[in-house]
Amino acid sequence: MQLEIRSLALDDAPAVAALIAARDAADLDQHDPDFTAEELRDWWASRRQGLNGGAWIALDGDSAVGFAKLHVEGDCAELEDDSCVHPDWRGRGIGTRLIEELEQWAVRNGSARVRAGVLNDDGRALLEGRGYELVRHFWRMEIDHTAEPAPPATVEGVELRPYLPGVDDRALHTAVQEAFEDHWNQTPEPFEDWLRRRTTRGDHDPALWLLGEAEGQIAGAALAFGSRNFGWVLDLGVRRPWRSRGLGHALLVGVFGELYRRGFTRVGLEVDAASETGATRLYERAGMRVTRQYDWYERRLCSQSSASCSRKKRAT
Repeated sequence: MQLEIRSLALDDAPAVAALIAARDAADLDQHDPDFTAEELRDWWASRRQGLNGGAWIALDGDSAVGFAKLHVEGDCAELEDDSCVHPDWRGRGIGTRLIEELEQWAVRNGSARVRAGVLNDDGRALLEGRGYELVRHFWRMEIDHTAEPAPPATVEGVELRPYLPGVDDRALHTAVQEAFEDHWNQTPEPFEDWLRRRTTRGDHDPALWLLGEAEGQIAGAALAFGSRNFGWVLDLGVRRPWRSRGLGHALLVGVFGELYRRGFTRVGLEVDAASETGATRLYERAGMRVTRQYDWYERRLCSQSSASCSRKKRAT
């Protein structure tokens, strides 16, 4: 094996898309890829800064055998969950090399922690062997609609209405940031970054964003996206004063309908399995099921100036 690891480039999208598809087929028995190579390239291009030093591809000759990409949240460098090693090349040290690249980048750029999510036993063994500790489980949940979903129930005192681009942006950002304050390890995101990351996506359609308005304020929101026949709910949140009234369920069912009417019959989202706000129960009541689990591990790093590191205690 002639292993080469280099920085990821936009033109690597077809090879990485095929790599992720092979991973999904082997680990998840999923044979219908979530995205095309073109969609992956567009996704990377809209976040070009994410390829500047924080992403790598592992090659054996001309074959892509591994890939890793990170983003930074606060003081933590987080490995994106599509990062993987090709099933046929596991057990050859490729994952170790990619994790080493990630850790070295994190130290050079001042991150205090590294976090990574894994799907399989090989990934768990790799991280545990390097001193990572299990901190959380996240679920991917999905639903397949064979008929148009029923309309959402009325929530007293709350009007469900479409999002108005350019009018609702700042109030929506404020509402979503507040709704997610109770979530594990949540990091506030500046308005401009938050909006750009959503509105520059190739699958962005403002008609798939649904708001709940009460007393002149945005009480909750569901922000969905769709590509091919698959819909994705990226954000679903309700501010504290309006919780436990059925608003979260109404927003979710409402975007199910909007997605279905545009041909997106399968819908997914990701959720903290130990969500303090009861999100998993809400999604189960709406008919969603768990289709995969990511085990998230974390390691506290030594900075270049410190002589030793302390381990982060397991989150509860």
